[in-house]
Amino acid sequence: MLDFSFQNCKNTLLRSLPEDDFSLLAECLERFEFAQRDVLFRPGESVESIVFPESGIFSLVIHGSDERGIEAGLFGRDGMSDGWIGAGIDSVPLECFVQVAGTGLRMKSTDLARLAEERPAILRMLFRWVHMLGLQTAQTALANGNYNVEERLARWLLMCQDRLGRNEIQLTHDFLSVMLAVRRSTVTLAIHLLEGSRLISAKRGNITILDREALMGIADGSYGAVEAEYERYIGPLR
Repeated sequence: MLDFSFQNCKNTLLRSLPEDDFSLLAECLERFEFAQRDVLFRPGESVESIVFPESGIFSLVIHGSDERGIEAGLFGRDGMSDGWIGAGIDSVPLECFVQVAGTGLRMKSTDLARLAEERPAILRMLFRWVHMLGLQTAQTALANGNYNVEERLARWLLMCQDRLGRNEIQLTHDFLSVMLAVRRSTVTLAIHLLEGSRLISAKRGNITILDREALMGIADGSYGAVEAEYERYIGPLR
């Protein structure tokens, strides 16, 4: 069992549990570190372990038959890698990999499935997380269909800042092109536009947010609704 408590746990989803349910999960958790580009699971693979990040960011990506992919969701300390296990689903047609390195808490998926059957609060936590991911995916579809790349980049940077709790984000243009479903050159242009307006500062592999309020104005309706829903049902996002 990890030497940590409900009070010092950095994963907001876990902290949404009653303390007695949290304690049961804590008996199954181990802490580990993950590096950028690490893959947690690939499409169709059986999910052997569940991760609750405490820092860093994971992406969920869906790929077409031609191997081109687009981000379906992202999570950090606000969530977990697989809420579907609560419905008895042990594999999904998604890839889960690390965008920003960090630390997390890991447990066997079989242990979580067992506890979800025994403890209604744990099962409710899983379903609420799946609900949040579904809303995030819907908002991403809205952004991709109705907002330009600059606006979508502003939204995505805000989402990363929420989960990292800092202004500096270690990202490459290649990663961003997958997240925004555009060419690398288009990402570069959007970054230059935001940088020219002094909203961000960009260096190789690193973006620093300088003006969050202005980014929120650019992201407009593509950001905020899902974040409010998260705070309503789970807890503080930032």
